[in-house]
Amino acid sequence: MKLKSLAVAALTASLMLGSTFGAVAEEVLRLRMNGDINSVDPIATTNFTIRNSAYLIYDTLFALDADFKVQPQMAEGYTLSDDQLTYTITLRDGLKFHDGSPVTAADAVASLERWGKVDGLGKILFSKAASLTATDDKTLVLQMKEPWGQVLPALGKISSNVPFIMPARLAANDPTVPVTEPIGSGPFKMKVDEWVPGSVAVYEKFADYVPRPEPASMAAGGKVAKFDRIEIRYIPDSSQAVDALLNGEIDWIEDVAADLIPLFDGSDTAHIFANPQAGNSLQLVVNHLNPPFDNPKVREALQWALEPTPFMQAIFGEQTQLYQICVAIFFCGSPYESTINTDRIMTRDPAKAKALLAEAGYDGTPVFLPHVTDIPFHDHAYSVLKPMLEEAGFAVDEQMTDWASVSTRRASKEPVANGGWNVFFTGWGYVDQSNPMTNVYVAGAGKDGWFGWADSAELRELRTQFAATTDAGEQKALAEKMQSVAYDLVPFVPLGQASLAQGVASNLEGFIDSPVPFFWNVSRKQ
Repeated sequence: MKLKSLAVAALTASLMLGSTFGAVAEEVLRLRMNGDINSVDPIATTNFTIRNSAYLIYDTLFALDADFKVQPQMAEGYTLSDDQLTYTITLRDGLKFHDGSPVTAADAVASLERWGKVDGLGKILFSKAASLTATDDKTLVLQMKEPWGQVLPALGKISSNVPFIMPARLAANDPTVPVTEPIGSGPFKMKVDEWVPGSVAVYEKFADYVPRPEPASMAAGGKVAKFDRIEIRYIPDSSQAVDALLNGEIDWIEDVAADLIPLFDGSDTAHIFANPQAGNSLQLVVNHLNPPFDNPKVREALQWALEPTPFMQAIFGEQTQLYQICVAIFFCGSPYESTINTDRIMTRDPAKAKALLAEAGYDGTPVFLPHVTDIPFHDHAYSVLKPMLEEAGFAVDEQMTDWASVSTRRASKEPVANGGWNVFFTGWGYVDQSNPMTNVYVAGAGKDGWFGWADSAELRELRTQFAATTDAGEQKALAEKMQSVAYDLVPFVPLGQASLAQGVASNLEGFIDSPVPFFWNVSRKQ
């Protein structure tokens, strides 16, 4: 009854939403993602909302297929020298940017160099590369200092940061300064004149895009745009978004809150798709630079202060099919799944947390909580986090905010008082976390690493050893050691593994099974 009342209450607002955007034609696909499109630069941020929208605009040299194998995408193909040191990559014919200019090897070189300055796997690749050059308009040559088996996996990675290709003049920008001109060579081009941050981002089919001839397979194969126009609408109120979907005003919701799933019962206009590949691990990221978590004992106290089950129950309620209590750093179901060194995470003990805080000399420095309200997954999690921390002896400063603000603030290395932070929730997914070479929490890269800036020479060495071996047993042992070391370091606290409950209009077909949502090949049923 409560849910039905909620839907009725949202009806008026939803109708107003529909009128805001005017009449809707059949060739328009309308999406509601987790957050606002407040940037067009997927290299300057790891924000998944920006990554998802970037796949409409940009393309990549290589991509992963449905078997997680690397395939050529913008590349026609490549050759590898007998000594395993020289990769010669040839671009396929017909590649154009949205401004009409041809895609050249020089654009690819500049784009990869920019990506390689911020992406964890990209940094390793370029540290092992002697040179990357364009020998003519269609050929780029990557010369390695030593053989390295992760070259193609790096160039073909499909999640943040994705090695997207943009014009060299844009790729010349410092990667920490977001590009503001969305020029790619992907199947859709952004209509900047219709982009209203906080409201809507619009994309139209790129007439000069030439899909590959192979069938679409995850991020690889033919990217066929079957809609003339895509609109990504920012609808911060989740009940309003669900009502809009059920009323046919939008077509897809990235993540439907568990307490709203019963609204789909009996609907013939939309349904729920529980996508395990797009699932996330709920992760509380910890800033090692600012008090109180610059102290290792305080970080250990944080582990004892929390446990996964209440978070998953708060988020999913009775929808138990959408989660599992898994805290494996490389995800349950992956080749590197492990339970090593997880006792402090799986078992909550506020008394131990208080004792560790006392031992650490904790002075009551408040933990700043940026309580995200426009993503239900996060909203529920922050509501559980605050009382747990307070019961364990932490002082808490909670401030209501939105995900776009947090995704910007988390880049700051300043003290909290100057715009920095202590913790925030995020949700890296299977494709990123299951590979020790792309899992940001085992990089140990300090201030050169991902947000939180956890530093560990031991983790860096373990990662080097992992990349150097092709022996599956040795890789498994190294991955387990990485988990043990990381959970002593505490770059984050894992709080359960979930599938995304996506809301999908019943008249759509052609969605590609993938951890990342792709919208080429999607069409309306005839």
